[in-house]
Amino acid sequence: MKITTELFTGLRPTGDLTIANYLGAIKPLVDMQSDFSQISMFVADLHALTDQEPSTVAANRYSIAADYLALGLDKSIANIFVQSAISEPLLRGTYYLSKLISMSELMRTPSLKDKLKDPEHPEKANVMLANYPILMAADILMQGSITVPVGDDQASHLEVARLLARRFNKKFGEVFVEPKGQTLKALRIMSLTGSGKMSKSKPNGAILLSEAPESAAKKIKRAETAEEGKMNPVLESHFTIAHAFANDSQTVQLAGIRKRHMDGEKVMGEFKQLLAVLVAEFLADYQAKRAVVDADPAGLTKYIERGNQLAFSNAQAVLTEMERAMKIQSS
Repeated sequence: MKITTELFTGLRPTGDLTIANYLGAIKPLVDMQSDFSQISMFVADLHALTDQEPSTVAANRYSIAADYLALGLDKSIANIFVQSAISEPLLRGTYYLSKLISMSELMRTPSLKDKLKDPEHPEKANVMLANYPILMAADILMQGSITVPVGDDQASHLEVARLLARRFNKKFGEVFVEPKGQTLKALRIMSLTGSGKMSKSKPNGAILLSEAPESAAKKIKRAETAEEGKMNPVLESHFTIAHAFANDSQTVQLAGIRKRHMDGEKVMGEFKQLLAVLVAEFLADYQAKRAVVDADPAGLTKYIERGNQLAFSNAQAVLTEMERAMKIQSS
């Protein structure tokens, strides 16, 4: 019997999340979870080591899991595990898969090419980064993943996993499920200052989930918008944030503000006031729920350890099948 996981995804433990992280990656997952009876998520602490300090990664392993639970992940259908907790079978499987892809093929992976060419951070172009797509393939394949939600920047990694599954199955026999992708709607949430994407590395233009609603309101009040009668990517992004948190009546209100703005009225003050209210309500709700999760650290640890045990068992079972198919004597 093949090991299978209905929906599989990962999360990097990189510290404080922003509104952009929530809208781009977490909310879509929470919205789709009712379509599945089983979800598996892993805290990608080994992946995070490619560009993060080990101490930072270790400090955020459980924090990111707490965030997802506070933001609506259903514990009754979702398991969360830590990648390094299953490192023994996972890294062994990664090593075997490495034989099935060439360096030139890896270097053609679009997201990898972009990261290797980052002139501002040459120190991050390490060998660990080059191995990233193969390790991600092992993450997916060794949990028997059927569906993997992907954004534009992750689609190429899923294709590597699919390629390796096909090559292994063809060469050694049917072991792997060939995963399929579920495309996430691309959202480009801009910095409030208008300078690129919203990122915690540029705090003046970012709304952190952990910050006080009053602080977020001040940032929104100073946010860049657009001249009357004009729309630009920054203002479009602000409207995207507002609509994500608006109820039906507020959605109608936002539509009216947008129309009046395009008609040339000065309504940006009114818009910012409404946006600040919507964001403040969301932050207050999230922070209250996160406090509940934080109040039971033993419960969170037990939940993740249960996920670790299940994921380890899955990976070990798949590794055994790999080695049997390859005719390798398992120690």
